[in-house]
Amino acid sequence: MGKGKADDEEYYEDEGEVGEEEEFELQTKEQLRNKIIAIFSTSYGISVLVHVGILLILAAIIISSPPAEKEAVVIAKREVKPQEYDEELKRDMEKTPKIEAEEQVEKPIIILEEEVEVTQDVPKGTDLSNLSNKNLDSTSVVDAYGVGGGAAGAYGQRWGKGSLAREGGSEGTESAVTAALRWLKFHQSADGRWDAAGWQQNCSRGPRCSGPGTEAGNSHYDVGITSLALLAFLGNGHTHRFGTFKATVNKGLNWLKKQQAADGSVGYDVSHGESIYNHSIATMALCEAYAVSRDFTLKRYAEQAVKFCVDSQNPGLGWKYGVRSGRNDTSSTGWFVLALKAGKTAGLEVPDAAFDGARNWFIRATDSEGNVGYETPGGGSSFLGPNDGKYDVTPCMTAVSVICRIFTGERRSEDAIRKGAKVLADNPPTWTDPNNYRKVNMYYWYYGTYAMFQVGGDRWKDWNKAMQQSLLPRQRQRGCEDGSWDPVCEWALAAGRVYTTAINALTLEIYYRYERAEQQ
Repeated sequence: MGKGKADDEEYYEDEGEVGEEEEFELQTKEQLRNKIIAIFSTSYGISVLVHVGILLILAAIIISSPPAEKEAVVIAKREVKPQEYDEELKRDMEKTPKIEAEEQVEKPIIILEEEVEVTQDVPKGTDLSNLSNKNLDSTSVVDAYGVGGGAAGAYGQRWGKGSLAREGGSEGTESAVTAALRWLKFHQSADGRWDAAGWQQNCSRGPRCSGPGTEAGNSHYDVGITSLALLAFLGNGHTHRFGTFKATVNKGLNWLKKQQAADGSVGYDVSHGESIYNHSIATMALCEAYAVSRDFTLKRYAEQAVKFCVDSQNPGLGWKYGVRSGRNDTSSTGWFVLALKAGKTAGLEVPDAAFDGARNWFIRATDSEGNVGYETPGGGSSFLGPNDGKYDVTPCMTAVSVICRIFTGERRSEDAIRKGAKVLADNPPTWTDPNNYRKVNMYYWYYGTYAMFQVGGDRWKDWNKAMQQSLLPRQRQRGCEDGSWDPVCEWALAAGRVYTTAINALTLEIYYRYERAEQQ
């Protein structure tokens, strides 16, 4: 139906009103715009515009979302999610899984459970064992920081556990270290030492430890074996001031300090020349304890021990039994180099000439193929008389030379070091038959592991795999032996099960104990 006239008039009338309103609105808007332009043409208007612009820019910055960044990855280690130790669990060699994290964490701080020890409430500052040089109102101290330094992961700022999985370690290797430290704790004597000959008196978790090999060692080496055990704890981040095994380390260090003589020697008996090993390893332990804890009360012990090391060196060469005996051997010289390196790391005064002399000896003891001898070029390794013929010969002295020449400043690319590394690569750790010990030389595996870690690359990866396959499956599980290794290697004759357990723990701490030497 069509619209009527009235409807049309009404329709057009409405249309006209709309047009008039639009024209009025346009005029009003134009007037308003002119007023705004007039206002903002003044100095006040310009100022308002500037401030409003700044506010809008700031609002845009706050509201806008940041661009997506590449996710960082951190390796999940036991300090991320602590677990209770379970001796029933298999210590496998699987790599640790990765988890996503907001940022890269190279050296995470490790929060360790505290070992509780009840002590008498006496004021600090009364003897050299105290942590302060003046009397305090209480005996408390913040163990995570202590007096004069703080914690920064296993082995503090020197390396830390950030390298554990990156360098080939895993939850499996760490659980093996934890088990070894637990065994050492349970078999420490009441006076703080580890008794090479009588440690079985401390068996308390069932029947006494037993197994193949020589259980009891020689009491002449109590200082050396106690120092080796302390190094295993220190290497995993435990000191006398913080860590799960704080009380254990404290007792051990207190006993060790009491063994120092007036001339600075620790455990050295002039009538027993081989006891020089006691001193070099004890020096290493004292220096590392001072380096990690920064406990100033340890400094004088470490300084005196370092001085005796330097004073006993043959001029321009190395060390052997005794003080400046005029004879040199690669084994003794190796331990002294590690001791002096620990002293230098601790910030103690160590003359460069000591390292230069040691390097001179290693050069003299190396043949044209890179083999290093005990007392002559390529002249084989050291051995214990009663074990003669029982074990296969290993290039142990070559391993000692490679690591020590790198630590004394030589480059990995040097011809002698490259040849030495090849010798080691051709003789990896082997313990496939649990009942065959001819190739078991844990002393060699310790030095070889530290040497090949410094060499790095595929040779390190291959060695690391062989080392883990030799050590992890052979660690004892359950019973009083749990965490230890049977004393079936050549040098167990001198120090027994304590020795094999301590040195293997140190070997498995390779992933974070030393940083690779920088090459210029």
